[in-house]
Amino acid sequence: MRRGDAALALCILLPSVPEDVAALPLLGVDLVPVVSPSHPLAALGRPAAPADLEEHVQLVLSDPAAPDGPSHGIIGTRTWRFVDLARRLDFLLAGLGWCRMPEPLVAPHLADGRLVALAIESDPARPTEPLTIYAAHMRSRVLGRAGSWLLQDLKARLA
Repeated sequence: MRRGDAALALCILLPSVPEDVAALPLLGVDLVPVVSPSHPLAALGRPAAPADLEEHVQLVLSDPAAPDGPSHGIIGTRTWRFVDLARRLDFLLAGLGWCRMPEPLVAPHLADGRLVALAIESDPARPTEPLTIYAAHMRSRVLGRAGSWLLQDLKARLA
């Protein structure tokens, strides 16, 4: 969006909405810590302590436009970074790490036992509120007819 590759973006904006971006909050998504039932963390039999998590790979989603940008919600130093949420889910389902995922995305996998919720003791990185998904565009670039229509349609559908 900043490079001009897209007029309208569906995105998260952390830690806050930049001043040069017009952003419409569309919905909030809860992030839940999850792991494959075959992963050692699933067999702890108790909430995982931060020290337990540090021993295992955390699968982290990164911004492809700013791979060295700020990190949020990371516990420990063993991270594998992904720019694609679906690939991160593949690695998670394969038992190659743990992570926080949007609840609607992992709900079917939790229901069928392919993933388990991971309780974290005194979770230092637990989000205090749902993650906001925005429709955003640069304030300096007026949306065209299609972008304006899409923005209004999303706003109406998700109201």
